[in-house]
Amino acid sequence: MTVYLNEEEVSRLVNIEDAVAAVEDVGRSMAAGETIFVPRERLRMKSGFLHLMPACMEKDGVFGYKAYTSFKGKVRFLVHLFDSKTGDLLAIVEGDRLGQLRTGAASAAATRVLARPDVSTLGLIGSGCQAETQLTGLLGVRPFKSVKVYSRSFDHAQAFCEKMQRFSQARLEAVKQVSDAAACDVVVTITSATSPVLSGEMLTAGCHVNAAGGNTLIKRELDESVVLSADVLVIDSREQGMKECGDFLPLLEKGKLHWSDVLEFRDLFNGNASRKTDDSITLFKSQGISPWDVALAKIIYNRAVEQKIGVRLPL
Repeated sequence: MTVYLNEEEVSRLVNIEDAVAAVEDVGRSMAAGETIFVPRERLRMKSGFLHLMPACMEKDGVFGYKAYTSFKGKVRFLVHLFDSKTGDLLAIVEGDRLGQLRTGAASAAATRVLARPDVSTLGLIGSGCQAETQLTGLLGVRPFKSVKVYSRSFDHAQAFCEKMQRFSQARLEAVKQVSDAAACDVVVTITSATSPVLSGEMLTAGCHVNAAGGNTLIKRELDESVVLSADVLVIDSREQGMKECGDFLPLLEKGKLHWSDVLEFRDLFNGNASRKTDDSITLFKSQGISPWDVALAKIIYNRAVEQKIGVRLPL
């Protein structure tokens, strides 16, 4: 029997700590060669897009895919989870909240490895719903004392700070200049920008940057100087980045950057990716990869079965 789980049920069954654990487990599985996935595919139609992201978590006994549609500004996400021994469809999971959690968790996982242990300030560039899990994920891996939030709308940044302050012992402050958020120990860009919002001259020595907003060719959050100033560059998937990383591809085409300079998410867990010095600038480029979705969907499914949550479908 297949279980259907909606957004409210997903929110009840897992939290950001679960997502961080799932994403880090994916990293270890990737490092051990136990994960199979292919880059996101996009089917373009006259009125919208279908996006497909498949993966197999061999040691966990599951495979699946996230399918999402974008039509006239509306996006809907569904994760399909299967048993890898029988091929049976185990669950269909609504994936909006799931996606927010795993994206925030990926930044947290990278920050745990790459950021200095003594960081105290966090800068958030972007204040939408994705910024919420970026904040809660990062608060779980470093003891930040202050968080500066920048948005194109100062009122929106203030509202974000008021909403999220109850989740944080760190002081949240809305700022009017992007440079104020950028001059922090850890910086997150989580925007839908098509032109850079962060420049290298804004960064301080020893900072760590999570660039998590752009996942198409037309999106760019980082100017070239940010990428070139990084001593350690990590992307979740080079293969996927070759198709759609708007932050890296212009530099690659100009010969200013080479894929051999760029490590992958799995390298965070096999010892290949680490901070070189206290003054090194480190950068994690997150596009979103399917193993994160499948791994978190499995946790959601297992808990749903244990707690008898969800709608049983005759499939």
